Amino acid sequence: MFRSGHFYIKAHAVSDQGKVRSNNEDNFFADGQINPDPQTGGNITVDKTKISSHVFAVCDGMGGESYGEDASAIAVEVLKEHYGRIKKSRKERLNQAVDRYTTDVNNRICDMISERQCGNSGTTLAMLCFQNDYAYPFYIGDSRIYLYDGFDLYALTKDQTLAAEMLQHGVYTPEQAEMSYDRNKLIHFLGEDKECKGLNSTAQPPISLKSGMRFLLCSDGLTDMCSDLTLYEILSDPNQEDYANALVNMALEAGGTDNITVIVIEII
Repeated sequence: MFRSGHFYIKAHAVSDQGKVRSNNEDNFFADGQINPDPQTGGNITVDKTKISSHVFAVCDGMGGESYGEDASAIAVEVLKEHYGRIKKSRKERLNQAVDRYTTDVNNRICDMISERQCGNSGTTLAMLCFQNDYAYPFYIGDSRIYLYDGFDLYALTKDQTLAAEMLQHGVYTPEQAEMSYDRNKLIHFLGEDKECKGLNSTAQPPISLKSGMRFLLCSDGLTDMCSDLTLYEILSDPNQEDYANALVNMALEAGGTDNITVIVIEII
């Protein structure tokens, strides 16, 4: 565990190919470390001291052949390049630093698409930045960030999908949105800005940290298999020794139809 302001942070990142897919298009970034081999899974525990700022991210790639896994790999590799700048950014400039990163990723994915003439590729992003006693969520797409605050579970992101947009405009009921194929159709993702004008992430209000909080970053391979109630039951269990693997195993038991990537960050 390591010091962040007045709190300690313990983090565990896990990725699994799932039971159906032949490759893993997910990737993750765990405070400077990237998944060493996504195709065989991935498991990193972050355990450091005397660091006051941290960055974690989950990326879910999309595209035919290997383009999805390449897009998510670009996202975490570029994050490693921007890591120092993001960590050192003052809170009033953090949004700008993250937007520079997302624009850079978008442009590099678009360059890959152009060079390979692959038609379509991209990746989602769910990022959580810690500075002193606050957490700052950022996202693009439908990878999610949750907060268990010691009492309840809250979604800190809103899926940027066609189904979610249709629900917002009253075209779908919540049940229809949940069952619709449109729930997998992204309307925002890294790689969508083909004109490279600059693609910004969606920033959420900062979260004041408290002991007992648990943050979850995950790809939809988890949330398509597990309800929010299931997530709550696991994250609220005080006797659980490994929240990240418990969540991945639950998704596998439910069918594991997609790649599953999870980062759980505990505030102590």
